[in-house]
Amino acid sequence: MEKLNEIEEESIFPKEQERLLTEKEHPYRERNKGIIILLITTVIWSLAFIAQSTAMDQIGPCAFVFYRHFLSGLCLLPFAFLKPCSKEEKRAGIKGGAITGIVLGFASVIQQIGVKETTVGKAAFLTVLYIILIPIFGLVIGKKPKKKVWFCAILALVGVYFIAIKAGTKFTIGIGDTYIILCSVLYAVQIMQVGHYVKKVNISWYMSTQFLAGSLVGLLGFIFFEKFSLMSLKAAFLPIAYAGIMSGAVAFTMQSYAQKRLEDTLASLLMSTTAIYAAIWGWLFLGESLGIREIFGCIIMT
Repeated sequence: MEKLNEIEEESIFPKEQERLLTEKEHPYRERNKGIIILLITTVIWSLAFIAQSTAMDQIGPCAFVFYRHFLSGLCLLPFAFLKPCSKEEKRAGIKGGAITGIVLGFASVIQQIGVKETTVGKAAFLTVLYIILIPIFGLVIGKKPKKKVWFCAILALVGVYFIAIKAGTKFTIGIGDTYIILCSVLYAVQIMQVGHYVKKVNISWYMSTQFLAGSLVGLLGFIFFEKFSLMSLKAAFLPIAYAGIMSGAVAFTMQSYAQKRLEDTLASLLMSTTAIYAAIWGWLFLGESLGIREIFGCIIMT
């Protein structure tokens, strides 16, 4: 009874009590479950790089972000209506989802624009700067990361560098790289927002609203800066479908489920392994190089 009373103080909604009690009694089991789910999520995300690269040959960055996030939101919205919840849970989920979705939308658009202006390797490397930014942001809000977190974050960043930046490449910061760095800052904020909200709100309403809000950001850019083409939409249908359904609706929901059980810093380190799988898929499907340097980077990250 005392344990339930403690949980009531931590939980905003009564339906969270049973879940929190289970996690409190079996912390390691829940933590390991979160790690496995997030690693599977990174595999799905890594394949999305191929979808993004292919789609960008047909449509603009804002159009791609609008289509993929709108599709993700539509896929998840029925689950929000089907799963019963209180008005308070629904309201909190929609509010949190809208806030996170705006950040996600801008991060996605800026990343797509940046990818057009820089190499895929540099984009991948600069994007995962969030593994360093999240511990820094944690310090700002009073969450002091452990020393081993800093060590692992720096080691992971070194690994990504060897994977993404080819030997002999002159590393300079151009306009496209600046966009990607800004995108990394926004993704760090988004990851921390997810870690905050998923422990407190209805996941179905939170996730569906996040994607629909993100799609509105893409839609505004689409309306003002790009032109609609039915032919281009048809040509990019499969990449959009993968990005919207698998990378969006499925993978981001898995991310939310995993982050209920993990700290933000650990989650960001696990997410950075996307670079390993992306290098493998690039080698298998796009004919990109995977030599000793890239393999060494993968070993460092593991």
